[in-house]
Amino acid sequence: MSTEYNIGFDCSHQNKLTIEDPGFNDFIEYLFNSDLKLGKIEAGITYEKLSDYNVFIIGVPVANAYIDSKEIEYLTNYVKDGGSLLVVNDKGGDLENCNNLNDLTNIFGIEFNPDQLFDNENFSKDISRPIIKDFTTHFITRDITQIIHSNGCTIEVDKSVETEDIDVSAIAFSSEESAWHKIFDGEDWFDEPVEKAPIIAIGHYGMGKIVAIGNLSLFSGFHALYGIHAADNFKLISNIISWLMNKAHSQEAQLSQPIYTTIPIEQDLYYWMKEKLEEERWKNVEEVVNFALKVVKFRMRKQDSPEEQ
Repeated sequence: MSTEYNIGFDCSHQNKLTIEDPGFNDFIEYLFNSDLKLGKIEAGITYEKLSDYNVFIIGVPVANAYIDSKEIEYLTNYVKDGGSLLVVNDKGGDLENCNNLNDLTNIFGIEFNPDQLFDNENFSKDISRPIIKDFTTHFITRDITQIIHSNGCTIEVDKSVETEDIDVSAIAFSSEESAWHKIFDGEDWFDEPVEKAPIIAIGHYGMGKIVAIGNLSLFSGFHALYGIHAADNFKLISNIISWLMNKAHSQEAQLSQPIYTTIPIEQDLYYWMKEKLEEERWKNVEEVVNFALKVVKFRMRKQDSPEEQ
């Protein structure tokens, strides 16, 4: 699988999450500042188009712009062959957003529920913005203490699809005591309590990965109380992108492929680095960091070597 670009966006299905939408500028800027190359797929998804990307993002199709059966086949094969997929839905799931994401995610054992999650005790200013504090241990949830799941849906995980090539699990959950949801039962909406309802699911399929989230607001830069800058939302997003980007299917690949990670940089060092990049002392942030690590590694080896003492 060739990878001309790092991350691709679906722009074929009236998507809410796009590169051009100013509401997601902070998310897009983070990707650019991470030296990731971005692209988009318009006028229909094909396997050839998908093959240009390490990660492909489908962000809330709307207005009955359904993913057709052939596109679902291409997406499934893309993941099976080593691609990574981030699928984002929103409150009400497929029903309220008029999409058919479940036709795709069901293949991986994941389903977006036709509901909206609330919490009467753990919330950010409004009960429709639950604070999520319950996580399983995973690369994506490292250093995460709480996130805001604003106006989002819950997720069902179907373990029965698991084989030697497929595994799926939930990694973030609503509270046990005070969470509830408004759900559509096929005829009407009604309220009922929920305990530890999944809100993020992950899976491996063949050589690839998938992450599913039922919350578009997580990526928005407009809302400090519940968007990308609220709680640990930004750290969660950066962990998700890093996990989806990190793939090595052989020992040779482990030695040659880079590992993507996000770390805080002290402000004076960051602006010094930007200044040097503008002077073209280095090509990008990746080159600066790897050069610095090589220098540290070399010096520590000299200090630890008996022959040098």
